[in-house]
This record gives sequence, structure tokens and C-alpha cells, in this order.
Amino acid sequence: MKTTLICFSGTGNSYYIAKRLASELGDCRILMIPHLMQNQAFELTEQVGFVFPVYKGFPPNLVTHFIQEVFAKQDLGPVKYLFQIATRYMFQAYTFQAMDVVLREAGAITSYVNHVVMPDGYVPLLAAPTEGKIDELYAKADRKIAEIAKDIKQEQIRLPFRPPFSRLAINHFMVPIHRAFMDTALDFTVTDACISCGLCYRMCPSFNIEMVNGKPEFDRACTGCLGCYHRCPTQAIVFKQKVKSGRYPNPRSTYTVEYRPDAV
Repeated sequence: MKTTLICFSGTGNSYYIAKRLASELGDCRILMIPHLMQNQAFELTEQVGFVFPVYKGFPPNLVTHFIQEVFAKQDLGPVKYLFQIATRYMFQAYTFQAMDVVLREAGAITSYVNHVVMPDGYVPLLAAPTEGKIDELYAKADRKIAEIAKDIKQEQIRLPFRPPFSRLAINHFMVPIHRAFMDTALDFTVTDACISCGLCYRMCPSFNIEMVNGKPEFDRACTGCLGCYHRCPTQAIVFKQKVKSGRYPNPRSTYTVEYRPDAV
């Protein structure tokens, strides 16, 4: 195996990118970060890529925690070429710079970064995308993935641009943003439409949901992906306050990964 893609995905955008990229590259495997957080020993390959979404201009808290707590403890000797692919809709801001800092502290140096524009499901700020917009962005994404795969095969060097005050932003904004995201699920409530299927419990990447009397209860370790909100089959998980309209279950991604068995 030449290439390992380490992926985090909430609604499936990054998972889709990882799958398409793996298909383009060949001789490639995809490892999901929540699985790696549970089974913390794994072998790295010559090429290693991180594929993940952008949350408010930074990488998700689960991604940085994984690098600090798990990735940094692996044997990084085999890694010769490390790259980052971020999915975002509006901007990536300090995402690559923050990742670069965390990876350097873990003993790894980034050789290549790039982004892919994908539909946004963050309904506290934006309405869920229309089918037409989803089709448009996925078509553009497929073309961008082909370009990225070509770069990676040639091991091109594409280092992250450093915006002004990037170190200040990382030090003073990323941690508060991550802490705020951890409370995201406290904004949820569950309606009588819940059928106790347990999907939200099984697919939560941060293991932040417990089933109590057949209904989900949320803790304060959320990563802010909103996957449970968008993928609930009966739309029983709702925000307590008014948010933008629509949901983004994202069937194109075929993201059906579950991280826990059925609740006992």
C-alpha cells in the first residue's frame, strides 16, 4: 500500500472526496478518524493524506485531537509525502496553517495542501443547498479531485499560504471555536417523530450520543458536524432555536459509516 487517506467526515462530503481520490490514485486505503481513535495503533505508508472539512475557518476539533493524541504516537518514519485536502463552501481561512502547526508538533511536515468546494450543511448560518446547487458543486468537485490526484502522483509541492496574524488567530481563536462546537448538541431537542432507530448513536463520530429509554441524549463532546441532524430518517432531531431551512442527507456520498454497534 502506497497511500493512506486519514479522513473525517460529518455529512459525507469529505468521505466522498476521499473515495474519489483513492479511486484516482490507486493502491490506496481510507482510514476514518473515529475508528482510529478507538483502535490507536496503525501502520503509515509512504504517502499520507488528511481529508477533512473546514469548520468556521479551522479544522474540526476531532481532527486536531486525533493528530495530538494518536497520530503523534505512530511511527512516522515511512512517511515521505504528507498532504491535506480540505472540503469547504465559503472559505478555509486558517485551516491549513492550524493543521501545519499541529502536524509539525507531531513531527510531520506538510508537502501539499488543496481544497475542494462542496455543499454546506451548517444550517445555523446557511439554508441547506438545493439539488441544483449540489449537482453543480459535485460536478466541479469531480474535476478538482482529478487535478489533485495528478498533483499527488507527481508529489508536487504546494505549501499553505500564511495569512496575516495567522499565529495569533490559531492561538486565540481556534481553541474557543472548538470549545463552542463541543456544546453544539446542547442546542438539539428530539421530537415525538423519533423511532428509536439508534442511527444517530451509531454514526456520531465523537461518541457524544447515548440512547436513554430509546431516545438520544446529547453530551458536551460534540464536534459540530451536524451529521445526526441531517441524517435522521424522520427528522426528529431539531434545533431548539430557529435555523435556516432544509436538510442535507447527502445520498451522493454513500456515507453510511457507523462507529458503534446498536445501543444495549
